[in-house]
Amino acid sequence: MGCSLLLRPGGDAAFFGADGAPALDYDAAGAVNGGSLCAKGNMVLELLIHPQRLEAPAVRRADECRPVAWDAALDLLRERLLALVRDHGPESIGIVVGPHLTVEEARLAARLARTLCTGNLDACLAEDRALLSGPEAAGALPAAVRSPREIAEMTALLLVGDLFTVAPCMAKCVLDARYERRQNLLSVLDATRTRTAWFGRPWLRCRPGREAAALALLLLLALERSPEAGSRWRAVLLDSLGRASTQDLADLAALEVAAVEPVASALLGEKRSGVIVSPAFAGRERDVLVSGLAALLAEATGSHLLLMPSGPNARGVHEALAAEGFPAPGGLTTAEMFEAAATGELKGLLVLGSDPFAALASALPRVAALNLRLLAVTAPLPGETTLAADVVLPAAAWAEKDGSVQNAFGEDVELVPALPPPGAARSEAWILDALLARLGTGPGPAAAGISWPAPRVPADLWFEELRAWLRRLRRAPVVPEAGSHLLLPRLLAPHAADGWLTRRFSWPRHEFPHLQLWVSPAHARDLGVAEGARVTVRSRDGSARMLLHVEPRVTEGVVQASSSHPEVRGLLRWRIDPVLRDLDLSPVRVNVEVAGGSDG
Repeated sequence: MGCSLLLRPGGDAAFFGADGAPALDYDAAGAVNGGSLCAKGNMVLELLIHPQRLEAPAVRRADECRPVAWDAALDLLRERLLALVRDHGPESIGIVVGPHLTVEEARLAARLARTLCTGNLDACLAEDRALLSGPEAAGALPAAVRSPREIAEMTALLLVGDLFTVAPCMAKCVLDARYERRQNLLSVLDATRTRTAWFGRPWLRCRPGREAAALALLLLLALERSPEAGSRWRAVLLDSLGRASTQDLADLAALEVAAVEPVASALLGEKRSGVIVSPAFAGRERDVLVSGLAALLAEATGSHLLLMPSGPNARGVHEALAAEGFPAPGGLTTAEMFEAAATGELKGLLVLGSDPFAALASALPRVAALNLRLLAVTAPLPGETTLAADVVLPAAAWAEKDGSVQNAFGEDVELVPALPPPGAARSEAWILDALLARLGTGPGPAAAGISWPAPRVPADLWFEELRAWLRRLRRAPVVPEAGSHLLLPRLLAPHAADGWLTRRFSWPRHEFPHLQLWVSPAHARDLGVAEGARVTVRSRDGSARMLLHVEPRVTEGVVQASSSHPEVRGLLRWRIDPVLRDLDLSPVRVNVEVAGGSDG
């Protein structure tokens, strides 16, 4: 969200060393968070003094990573990149950037891609890619929410997903709008009973994975009540919906039309209304349709739209790369890069500020790594990707570097470094500048100035996907997907996105020491087990051992697990979205088997 906080050096030198321990002060003047911080903000200190921080570059030799000086690491990286370009062409190299980069660092990554003459540059934003791209793909132009104060003044709100877990600091302004204005309508669209859904009046509890059908129903109701709404895209949308009536869409979403009508009417009728969408890794089918339909709904009803990404600078990185024209025409997206690496077409991969082995679904990234000639990673902490890397470059954390980021409201926020990075760690800006200085004008026509026009997703392609998806839903499946229960994500407040950094902190490890599977009491009785039993969860694409946790809130036919765990992501199917050419993260069906033993 771009919450502001203050860091200052501490004085406990006896325990933390000569420099003392940093301390955190709440920034009461913070425009976004107003002096409050969620678990992620409160744990910033732990990242800065974490005992596993990477403090020196390392190079793999004879299956062992050994520390080296910066000059040696960067010289080796330069030599190997140029060798790949010489032997296999520039398109044999890919660059993946994460949401932990600043806007300036994302632009430097684009400069590096141009220097190497590769169009394969993309953001590893598994949860956020569809969320941020959906409105653009649908051609929607709703007004944006620009501040938390705007939300507190709204008299009709539709929340899609578990906003209060993804961004806990948002709860205050949403609940102010709900309870200080008693006529306010706060509706929540979610398939599961979450922290946010508890406050929904009404709570639109749709069928899991059918949020897009529910939003299409809301949009159709709004268009029926306002003939002038959606004039730019009204005809193509109605054509995409085909002959589906409001009742057809209600049946697909497992909702009552009478329960949905007041929401559409309130969004249309209230002068101050908003639609807020938060991400849900593999919790919704075709999330690019969900965010696109939410944006069309906001435009049609005159509501403001807020997209709440989970990555700390997901919006800033996404927009910076789009402005630079990446992924370039003919270039590969993140998912396509890993597929190309698995087949041997991509030879080298540079990962900046991300841990794709832990962030992406299925085991494909690990298979891809086996075929790569070069894997280089920047990171502040070790992760699954650094363990497989040929070159590991220690990176600074947020409070240790300067630059700009974008908060959830689209505002630029300046970072001011409070502390220097530990040891020889450096910011990605420093690393990319040093590498670019070594590459000079690059190995090919980059010196002549290659222009990468910004890619555009044709809106008619998005509408065609909506049409095809609805057609598929309306046809009874010939052979239902194997699996007794639908696996949905269990969002945990301490984690941002894949939890690559935050799951190493003490509080999440204390609260969730084991990989857990949440099931309903009826499901536990069917299995013949009690709380703490060990179970094996199997999908078509993987299996994972977990500890059973029985909770009445879990819907019948559904099981839940934290998607921040790589083992859970390994249960998901690797499938590329035809519109975004990136991961299509949808719920999967699983079977649960008793594995024996208990928590002990």
